[in-house]
Amino acid sequence: MKAWISRFPVLTLAICVLGIQFAIILIAGAMIPEGSHLHDIPDAHMLFRFRVFTPLVFAVGITWYLEGGAGLRKLFAAYRIWRVPGKWYAFSLTWKLLFCWLAWAVADLLGILPWPGFFLEYLFDDNAAHLKVMMWSMPFVLGLALVEETTWMKYCVTRLQENHSALFSTVLTGLIWGLWYLPMLLLGEGVPDGVAWWIFIANMVALAVILGWVYNMTHSGLILLIMQVISNVAFFILPALPITHDGDSSYVKAFVVVELSMAVFIVLRYGAKDMGTIPRAKWSDPIPDPSQPIHSQVIDVSN
Repeated sequence: MKAWISRFPVLTLAICVLGIQFAIILIAGAMIPEGSHLHDIPDAHMLFRFRVFTPLVFAVGITWYLEGGAGLRKLFAAYRIWRVPGKWYAFSLTWKLLFCWLAWAVADLLGILPWPGFFLEYLFDDNAAHLKVMMWSMPFVLGLALVEETTWMKYCVTRLQENHSALFSTVLTGLIWGLWYLPMLLLGEGVPDGVAWWIFIANMVALAVILGWVYNMTHSGLILLIMQVISNVAFFILPALPITHDGDSSYVKAFVVVELSMAVFIVLRYGAKDMGTIPRAKWSDPIPDPSQPIHSQVIDVSN
């Protein structure tokens, strides 16, 4: 058993996580009467909440089973890598906002969609009640970002990049990541209403490629954590979701087009193999020294 898991660690995690996710969604869905919502049924809601941290639980459990404490230190070591150029912090803090605004500006100029504004009109209404709700949600947002970056990018992508190209590794991870959300999308709980499943999967694949590029350029889990927090927060404050436009998902679609375009550009610009200017991050890489710039600790691709 251990030899098989060691050979297929990502497949093992995918089977475990997706199996439990689909089971929880099916059971919770069966507990919800027709015409009701998840929040109306406390037991179903409690069961549904258990799914959030299962990817991280399995990533930690499998890593410990295979490599013990040394593996766990490697799993979380990238969060200590902070000495990266300031442009990466600027990008991580603004990327999703910029992608949305660019998509909507182009759509407006082409006469496809009217400009919806930079932020939600009611963002500061009622004594900033919407912002207060968002702030109360931040512990969950941070926890979810930690789960997603540790599981999908560090555990899955770096393990896959041992033997596969960065493009293959990120696309496969994006598909698994999207499948993890898919049953929630079909149930209509835990994800935005009105977004077609194929748009959501395309979004997750493009997101994984972009995150993989940033990780391969910086080897910093901290930068990716910030990016994922911003990704989870952005639609709290931007007029993107269908609910803001009477069910029209055109603004989300425009964002996904820009996101996919960026992913294609990254592959064309940096190449499918490493998607970066330094060798792609691998699970077998030694733990970097957080006090030193990452570029001084790896061999440049040109050498």
